[in-house]
Order: sequence, then structure tokens, then C-alpha cells
Amino acid sequence: MKKILFFAIVLNLVPHFWASTPELKELMRQSQPFDRGASLSASVDALITSKKGNETVMQYNMYTNRSQGKINVMIAFFAPNSFDGTRILTSVPEEGGVPGVAIKFKSFFATMKIPFVSSDMSFFGMDFNTGDMNPRNSSFDHYTLLETTVLSDGSAGCIVEAYPLENKLYHRIIHHVDIEKKIIVRSEMYNKKNELVKLLEVLECVAIQDIWSATKVRMQDLKSGSNTVLTYKSLVYHGDYTAYVNEAFLKTGEPQ
Repeated sequence: MKKILFFAIVLNLVPHFWASTPELKELMRQSQPFDRGASLSASVDALITSKKGNETVMQYNMYTNRSQGKINVMIAFFAPNSFDGTRILTSVPEEGGVPGVAIKFKSFFATMKIPFVSSDMSFFGMDFNTGDMNPRNSSFDHYTLLETTVLSDGSAGCIVEAYPLENKLYHRIIHHVDIEKKIIVRSEMYNKKNELVKLLEVLECVAIQDIWSATKVRMQDLKSGSNTVLTYKSLVYHGDYTAYVNEAFLKTGEPQ
């Protein structure tokens, strides 16, 4: 009874509390499933399933840190064998701007800096585009609170419509947000024709070091019929991953 009363109070207050733009932007800033506001390390399995049911498994280690106003992400592939040794370092400005990208391919000795051409390019053949994988600056979007709701697990939630103002990967996105855990659990992406083209779902959410974390996430491409499931294992926050997030590690694969 107490839990039901709590949800009733929360849902009654939410429309008033989140009605102003700064508060709603802050909620959305805190709720990004791929940026939980702390440095992290994790091993990630990416299972890509085609429309015909063919499966491809990719595996990589991931490290992040923050420095000089940027979120830096190192991804180091170790499976399949054709990708083992490929690494990519991305630096995303927290206040906006063009991400910096450097890559080391398995078959190349030298690293190379590449221009960030487009956010809608597939990330290594996955159903996630590069823009889907990068942390999203909440100032890039205009948010409207559509309604409050109770999520399938009984948590208080809200549904928010986002219209991109910058880096317009989609025409609009409908986010389902868990207010208590402060994490987006579902995103519906629409194109300019108002067609639903992609669906992001958090399949598993676990509290790790007091941070609610999306440990299994599925992206469905509704046009191609394929989907990609990312499973995060050995996820750890608040470490110093400077030894992995730098250009020396990018080149050699050895912590510096």
C-alpha cells in the first residue's frame, strides 16, 4: 500500500516538477543509457541478428574517462578474429562540437585520425549508428513532457518527446524514462516521414556501485529487420582508465 501511495504522489508531482525546460533537460542529461556520468570499464558482447536469422558475434573492451571538457571512449575489439586488434578512440565534447575520432585497424601499423563525417553511419556493421553510441548532449534537443506513467516493473516513469536541434540523426524521438533510476529504458526513433525506423530497448538494468546501469540493450532496425543486442559484462565505475584511453594504447594495445 505504501509503495502504491508513493507512486501516486510521484506521478502527481512529475508534471509540475518537470514542466520547465531546465529541469526536463537535466533529467534527460542524467538519463542517457550510454553515459551514466562516471568513468567505466566493461567487456561487451554484440550479437547482430539479420532478418533471416543469421547471427554475428563481436566482442570488445570499453574504457571511458573525462578530461578537458570531453568524454573520451576507447573501444578495443578482440573478436571475431578479423577485428582482433582494431581499436577506436573517440572524444566527444561535453558542451557540443564535432567528436574527434582516431582508429587503429588490425592490418595497419599506424593509427589514423578520421573525419567525423556523419552520425548515421553504422557502427562496425551493428544496428547502432555512431550517433547512437556517442553520449548525447541534452542541449542538442528540445524536450516536451507528454505524459507520466507506471513502467512495466512498477517504477514511476514519464514519456518525453525529443526534437533534435543539432546533430539531427532522427527527426524526433520518443523516450520512456524511469524517473527513479534516471535512465531511458526505451526510445522510438522516427524519420522525417514520421515513420518509426528504429527501436531501442533496455532489456536488463542493474544497480552497479549505486548506479543504475543498462547491462543489456537491444537496437532494432525496423526497415532492415535486423537487430543488435549489446551485453555489458564486468562493468566497473569510477576507475582511473587513463592508461587505456590514450593514443599510445590506441597504437600498441598495451596500457601506458
